[in-house]
Amino acid sequence: MSSFPMADTKDQLIEVSHGDWAELRDLFRRDWPKHEFAFHLLQNYVQWKDQDESIDVKIFSLNENWRDDETFLLKDAFEIYFYSSETDENNLHLVRLLTLLEWETLHEISMDYLERHHLAVARVISNRSLSVTSSNLANYYFMAKEKALAQASSPLPEGFAFARLALKNLDYVYKQWPLRNHISYEAGFGLLKRLILLNESVGLFNGHGVLVSWCLSDQTGAHSDLQTVEAECRNGYGRLVAKELARRLARKGSDSKAYVLQENEKSIKLFESIGFDRIQNLHWVVIGGSTKL
Repeated sequence: MSSFPMADTKDQLIEVSHGDWAELRDLFRRDWPKHEFAFHLLQNYVQWKDQDESIDVKIFSLNENWRDDETFLLKDAFEIYFYSSETDENNLHLVRLLTLLEWETLHEISMDYLERHHLAVARVISNRSLSVTSSNLANYYFMAKEKALAQASSPLPEGFAFARLALKNLDYVYKQWPLRNHISYEAGFGLLKRLILLNESVGLFNGHGVLVSWCLSDQTGAHSDLQTVEAECRNGYGRLVAKELARRLARKGSDSKAYVLQENEKSIKLFESIGFDRIQNLHWVVIGGSTKL
């Protein structure tokens, strides 16, 4: 890959003050749902910060020009998210912004980003000689809230009931979390705890009150951690909880989405069967560290 100037020598990484997060979020309401990834991501963190001011999350802009270039980077522990509404395929504003990140100080960083930003990321990785530990491509599925609300509810098995997950379910969910052996306990357990406490979720409980299937919503607003206990697989429970979560999000005014790794044929069939439409691709890339996700 050929090199080109990565950043102006006067470029600075400027933090966006918490008081401006909502204004930044609202830039991405236009042309809905073109920029919904950025909107829902920022909406989630606006809500999280309102609920818990101690959450250590920072949002950065290039030279404090976020109102003009509509480009930002959000850092949350070992995860970063970024977005730019610029239409040029080179995404020069985003390249300059990412170049300013102090990558050498980060032991490991996980990134989820849209396919159209991949060229910018690839240029930064090449020019900064960053080590890619893991790189995956996912189908990006979307369901408008109107579509979710229009779907008929599926009958539950006798004695079964839906309920939002609570802290008392955290240990149970974590012990069956597929990524528990790939991410440190502190990071993984802490992430699931935060999602359960702060975001919408759905659990399916049997007649004895035992949790058999569940689905969380992640930092970007997407369905995540959809899982059914092994003994209860192939009963359609995952389909039930995914549909119910979409309805609950829709009643709160939110569309639904899901990122499914392209080799996960089972989950692809599930989300397509309940009305999610594939709209684009999402990259999941891990930089540095020794742990593969």
